[in-house]
Amino acid sequence: MADIIKPILSRIASFDATKGTRVYYIYTGSRQTVANNILIKDKDTGLGVYSFDYTALEKVHDLPPDVILNGKQYLASLRVKFVDGTYSGFSDESLFTTVKTPILDIENIDGLGYVYNSDVTFIAKYTQEHDEPVKTYRFSLYDEYEGLIQNYPLRTPTDNIFLTETIRGLEKSKGYFVECVIETENGFSWSHRERFVPIYIVPSINGIVQTNTNSDEGFVRITAGLKQLLGTQVRATDPNDTYISDNYEYEDKDWVVVPSDNPLIFRGLNMNRVSDFVMKVWCKDVPIDSMFLEISPKDDTGVPIQLWRHEDRIVAVKKHADVTSRYCSNIMPIPLNSEFMIYAKVIEHRVDLILKTL
Repeated sequence: MADIIKPILSRIASFDATKGTRVYYIYTGSRQTVANNILIKDKDTGLGVYSFDYTALEKVHDLPPDVILNGKQYLASLRVKFVDGTYSGFSDESLFTTVKTPILDIENIDGLGYVYNSDVTFIAKYTQEHDEPVKTYRFSLYDEYEGLIQNYPLRTPTDNIFLTETIRGLEKSKGYFVECVIETENGFSWSHRERFVPIYIVPSINGIVQTNTNSDEGFVRITAGLKQLLGTQVRATDPNDTYISDNYEYEDKDWVVVPSDNPLIFRGLNMNRVSDFVMKVWCKDVPIDSMFLEISPKDDTGVPIQLWRHEDRIVAVKKHADVTSRYCSNIMPIPLNSEFMIYAKVIEHRVDLILKTL
């Protein structure tokens, strides 16, 4: 005999059918229950696609992965089973939707976890197998220990692929986490959190601080040096051209397409110590046995450094009079169309290169 008191099925939020979910319910009857039975029907056809008795002490039914399909709507109802083998009546039906877990990729953060400014407009690229539209999204900023710094406003996307938020005042070389949380039109919630470190080349008033004690006159002199990296990008084939915005093509507004006969050149390179600097260059599609970058000191008073790409290494070349110096990176295969990062450290007259493929 069915119990006159029926269970109440809690709302089933949209979920990924390949991962399954937990379905909760409420039952207030006095009879002892030993299991629950859930019936799921395809909303379009009305056919039952899942029915199972699930034994649990909690008022929950663990729906296994892959027993229903993604991209569909279903109706679920639940009844409880008593110790004598009989069942209560079914609850009212609850409508829910299954969706494939979307992919969120924060594009501004490079393959090594860096961004390159103190103010960054973060772009989260959203893709979903069934084109499930985003209803709202929100970005949040966390410190390196994942403590919340700021929640940004809840926003409605104008573009269902690229979700953006501008975060200002990031401190150089400090670790952060940025998170994007989305809710789709069918109520599916998803988030993606990623660590990053801002590294940007700007003047820094706290770059160098030196103290000198004058014990004879009883004072301490504090000298603060301003660190700044300057350079003018010029066209290789025209040394008088100091503005190149129209001389190179761009791919996806991020990559500079550098012809083999016209490599990038930076002239007038200065820093607080002229002979020492560090640099990293992110490259892709660089032809083998080609010079792709040249760095020249100010007013051509020093020795330029050329970077050449070979099949399994990067070589820095310096020429002075009849002497040519070559500095080789670590040896590793570089696939022809791959992306790679070059780390360069110049101390006095020595060039150290580290090559990493991405």
